[in-house]
Amino acid sequence: MMKNKEVVFELYRCFRQQDVERFMQLCSPSIIWQQNHGFPGEGTHQGPSAVMNKVYKAFNFEWQRWSFIIERVLDAGDDIVVLGYFTGTNRDTQKQFKLAASHIYSFKDGKVIKFQQYTGGPKPVNQAIPKVGMAEARSLSAAIA
Repeated sequence: MMKNKEVVFELYRCFRQQDVERFMQLCSPSIIWQQNHGFPGEGTHQGPSAVMNKVYKAFNFEWQRWSFIIERVLDAGDDIVVLGYFTGTNRDTQKQFKLAASHIYSFKDGKVIKFQQYTGGPKPVNQAIPKVGMAEARSLSAAIA
């Protein structure tokens, strides 16, 4: 069985490679995913399918390129804290941003049961999105789900 810290690294690999099947194996069927306001897929989502459909599809729709760079991982047993930053390029405006973030993953029986994102705020992300396009992108994001 993988250690919780190893599971987190595997999750980031799943995100990069869009490995939905593996992502679903690593998460509890009832995972709670809390995505910050101002980010694609913002809000609280339950279940791995909802996370992939409402968060990661929205990321890929709104951003031409994006990544989360891990700077530090803190292992607290059933909770793993990841410190790093997002970088991205808006698909429509080609504007780029960089935003510090932390992620807390909570585990039970080797599966992720909760994810909580903390960032410095949506301002850098919002600045990369045109005002008119923001509402349209949010509506389309909701429609994708």
